[in-house]
Amino acid sequence: MPHLKVFGGGREIGRTCLQLDINQHHFLLDCGIDPASRGLAALPNLLGTRIDQLDAVFVSHAHLDHTGAIPNLVKLGFRGKVFMTLPTLALLNLLWQDELSLMEREWPKEERLWSSKEMHKVLMKLAEPTTYHEVFKLDSLKVDFHNAGHILGSTMTEFSHNGYRIVFSGDLGTSSNHLRYWRTEDFAYPDVLICEGTYGGRNRKSREEVARDFLESIRITLEEGGKVLVPMFAVGKTQEILKILKDSWNKLPNVDVYLEGMSIDTLRVYEQFLIYMDDRVRRGYLFNNINPFRWGALRLFRSISERKHLHTRDSPCIIMAPSGMLRGGWSVWHTIKMAPSEKNLIAICGHMEEGTTGYDLLNGRREFQLRDMLTKEMMDVNVRCKVSHFDISAHAMHNELCNYISRVKPGKLVLIHGKEEGLKSLAESVRQHAGEIVIPSNGDRIDLEQPPQYAESERNVELPIAQNTSLVLPKSLSIRVKHLGKDRYMKTEDIRSLVKSP
Repeated sequence: MPHLKVFGGGREIGRTCLQLDINQHHFLLDCGIDPASRGLAALPNLLGTRIDQLDAVFVSHAHLDHTGAIPNLVKLGFRGKVFMTLPTLALLNLLWQDELSLMEREWPKEERLWSSKEMHKVLMKLAEPTTYHEVFKLDSLKVDFHNAGHILGSTMTEFSHNGYRIVFSGDLGTSSNHLRYWRTEDFAYPDVLICEGTYGGRNRKSREEVARDFLESIRITLEEGGKVLVPMFAVGKTQEILKILKDSWNKLPNVDVYLEGMSIDTLRVYEQFLIYMDDRVRRGYLFNNINPFRWGALRLFRSISERKHLHTRDSPCIIMAPSGMLRGGWSVWHTIKMAPSEKNLIAICGHMEEGTTGYDLLNGRREFQLRDMLTKEMMDVNVRCKVSHFDISAHAMHNELCNYISRVKPGKLVLIHGKEEGLKSLAESVRQHAGEIVIPSNGDRIDLEQPPQYAESERNVELPIAQNTSLVLPKSLSIRVKHLGKDRYMKTEDIRSLVKSP
């Protein structure tokens, strides 16, 4: 009987970690950290789990709140396989190296979660890269990765065993300027959908409208002679913003745009996997050799002295630097240099986790003690520059989550990776599209095979098959059918709409 245990991501955003027990196998769906915490507090609570008996980890995408605790599993005795797409493996190599550098540079030794030994064991020995729709088997269990459209290589994972199907959404993407949008036709009507709800209860402005506001704030700052710092998530956000700037460069003053730190390395990975991207991006590259992310104004820092010299000059520019939440790294270093001048702008993009410097900035705090990564000293920083927030996100917002769930139509819906009030709002909005909705907390264990409860009046549907004969089937039943030349799962209520009465 399949069960789900929630170790992280239950009524919270971050450190997603779920254990799926099915067909005598024990799998983890992601294993991430809380980016706002240090030491053991950053890890999912795996108390009571036999790490050595876990068969595999399935990775939805490379972000640390879904992957940052995987090397720690090796430290605890994990010896199974780690399945992911090939782009995810390439990005993990960069993200984990950066996180290791941050831990070694800024965390006390006793708080560090793992070492290079565990990291390399996962990357070199345990990782099993695959791609979308390359169905593989673990005994009688079938696994299929579908594109989630969140970041490069992100997946929705479908598990099938004897006709029983479970789908894990991972993080769902939104309308993007370079990635393909998700589709649901291939896995609709699963028995269980485990779905993220980061933006449950919240809608944003359209991407076009947010991009307009972002560009206008940058234009005003540059024309007034100021510098712009964009604290940057190296994976996903970097590429989204680069393309926004490139596509609208004729609307901005012609200044230098500096790309910093790990964003440079992740950009190169994205360029290696352009085939995974939106059709327009692929065609532009294949037929016209158009790089979607680079143009003449883009600069890459070459030395420490070049960085220091940039801040001695009174000339406008744009600096894009990780980390996005100002947890550490070059974005903090540039903040120390730029914060005292009222002419400058710190443009924060997307979700900021409580407990990070980015969150505190957005909530009005202006005095900080920040660590200079070069001198190793703690610096008193009084923020006098402008601080603006632009909700440029790679996450599906509330309306998109509702659309997704309404198309998938699961028998049981498990909502995770969101604040409690947001998940409850999402559940209320999609109640008619799922047989049962569960919002678990960390530590909960859910019986996935227990049938959802339906109202008696909604239980049966008649499907006419001859003049005097009909099939009477449960309304909730999903059946594999061939429609328009393609195999797919449909519920009986939808099949009836396709059947012509005799």
